Amino acid sequence: MKQKNIKIIKGEFNWIPMDKRTDSFGLPLPPRKPELRKPLLWLDSKGLDLGHELFLINSSDEILDSVSASSGGFHTFGDDVITVASEICEYKNIEPGDAVKIDEFDGYYDLDYVIQVVIRVKSSKFGYIEINTPSEKGGLSKETVLLWDTGEIGKLVSIKEIL
Repeated sequence: MKQKNIKIIKGEFNWIPMDKRTDSFGLPLPPRKPELRKPLLWLDSKGLDLGHELFLINSSDEILDSVSASSGGFHTFGDDVITVASEICEYKNIEPGDAVKIDEFDGYYDLDYVIQVVIRVKSSKFGYIEINTPSEKGGLSKETVLLWDTGEIGKLVSIKEIL
């Protein structure tokens, strides 16, 4: 896991339901059940030459007071375990539609590590919550919905309120 740089991208990430997506040739994907929910908070990655950056996208209709994120993980080598942790990055006043970089993964050195990202969000709508992403080898690289507009939590995601 590389050193985190603060980065905010405005309006570049747009969530498209799976039933409306196309393949790399522009052809429709096999039919799926329509997705009626919309994500409020979700993750997506943007590729680099060797690796990718992970972004938290605020698709809610409110400004998030603060977002902080860190990650940690492990790698086993025989009977030995190597642990890793990243520094905490923090953002203030994240507007609707903004994407904030929460981590960056190396496409070579991080491949053997099982990594999980922990995100803390503070806002009037959500309160103060901690979100734990699924653990994934090499770091999260696929789109992951954290919280739906129905109040449902994303697959393999855990959310708890911080008092």
